[in-house]
Amino acid sequence: MSFTSGDIQGPKIGAGTAILLVVGTGGFTHAAPVLELGRILSARGHRLALATHKGQEKWVEGAEYSFLSSVYTMGPPMDPQVESEHYLQMQKSDIRKDYRDYFRPKFNVDAFWASDYSFLKDICQVYKPDMIVADFFVDSAVRDIQHQTGIPIATIWPQMPYAMVGASYVPGIPGFQVDALSSEQASLWTRTRAALRPLRAVSAVIPYLIFVRQMRRKAGISYTLPILKKPDYLVLVNSFWGLEVPKDLPPLVAPIGPILSEEFQPLDGTLEAFYGAHHRVMYVSFGTHIQIPTQDLEKFIGAFSDLLNDGLIDGIIWAAGETQRKLFNRDQKSRHGSTQVGDILDNLDQSWFFTPFAPQRAILALRETVLFVTHGGGSSVNEATFHETPMLSMGFFFDQPLNGLRIREAGVGLTLDKASFSEAEILAKSRVLLQDIDGTIAQDVRRMGHIARVSARKKEFGADLIEEVLFDHRFSLVPPEATASESSCRRRPMHLQTADARMSAWRAQNWDLTCLAVTSTAAVGYLGWTLVKVLRSRA
Repeated sequence: MSFTSGDIQGPKIGAGTAILLVVGTGGFTHAAPVLELGRILSARGHRLALATHKGQEKWVEGAEYSFLSSVYTMGPPMDPQVESEHYLQMQKSDIRKDYRDYFRPKFNVDAFWASDYSFLKDICQVYKPDMIVADFFVDSAVRDIQHQTGIPIATIWPQMPYAMVGASYVPGIPGFQVDALSSEQASLWTRTRAALRPLRAVSAVIPYLIFVRQMRRKAGISYTLPILKKPDYLVLVNSFWGLEVPKDLPPLVAPIGPILSEEFQPLDGTLEAFYGAHHRVMYVSFGTHIQIPTQDLEKFIGAFSDLLNDGLIDGIIWAAGETQRKLFNRDQKSRHGSTQVGDILDNLDQSWFFTPFAPQRAILALRETVLFVTHGGGSSVNEATFHETPMLSMGFFFDQPLNGLRIREAGVGLTLDKASFSEAEILAKSRVLLQDIDGTIAQDVRRMGHIARVSARKKEFGADLIEEVLFDHRFSLVPPEATASESSCRRRPMHLQTADARMSAWRAQNWDLTCLAVTSTAAVGYLGWTLVKVLRSRA
């Protein structure tokens, strides 16, 4: 008698399991991949709840998030004034010049650990999750929950996690590459600077570590989370090989991006009408938190006007919030049609369309969108690559400058340096991307688009890994009646964790075998030498 997998009867795969999604401070772009994985897990029969900061519950009010059984509040979000100053400070900082200035905004974000940790403890008591899936901004808080309760966790990163899973051919600390993504084309001087960069960062890191230690002690936690070369929990990366430098990874780390929803908001009537009249459109968006200063906006207006005059584009859609709009010089004249910028901002020039919000994916999905001018945020890069739109990127902070390197290396765009770019450079690089004289840019854009769309299916694999870790943990526990401890005790180690993570370096690196080999070789050599001496003395 033969059987197929369909003949095997059993409970629904997710029956009885509860998964807690956790999203900390930051914008919706950090929540979106977590929620998308939650949607997949819910369809598999798991029970899902969300924990997030006050005010962010509005993100999941729509019917598309009805799969969430509960929404828990972890405390207030960042104060609007503090948040504005936080992002402005990040925008002005430059890791190439001052590490202390670059690290300072991290204090604002990591200060949320205290409330996140405290609320999560209480939420876990009420919801009793079998697993936690969290945005990387709450990595430390959920790691503490794992440490204290044994609940398995998975964190979602926009890129390969900082300071983990390094490779000898990736210069410097993982996640902090400034000049080169790999050593393949990097000069010896570039690699030397990358190797020495951690020494320059010491003066910034020490105050930060003191701050974290004091915060943890105040919360009654006396232990310190270890710095791991390889994680002891699941790390899912919302990126993909082709943007990320390929390297060997342990089983608990997996690139599963771009994690994108199957559906996205369509164009509204006004934008549809704009595209009806324009067929080579440039889309401009520097994200929610970047505020381009007036003198730099004048450079962009000047360069974009020349692109319109050249006929390389016939329309511009610019997503800019109210704070950003106030920084434009309304009296500046556009060299295209001699229109004042004030009229352009008021949408009185048919070649320009300004909007506080734009349905980005719908815009990028159109073939009429021929160039995307962006800050290089992870979500924007993923979406543009997926929809095959070339990019001109100017990164400001966090992963944005590194994403610029990735865009350039992949051949899907060019970059501007926020500290030194000029109007002439904007114009020249935009012309290169738009003219694409030898067709190689279009070829690379199509290549990466196909790779991105294939890789996007890996979000299902990400859900598979979450289930693997969840069920491995559930069925590896010591029965409650066998222990008096309230924390989860395992009978066997994690099945995706490599054995060396649980071994001493002496054993994992086979130093004992090396010592044995050296000692044995020395002993044999010594005995041979002694034997030769004895034989010679008798001769």
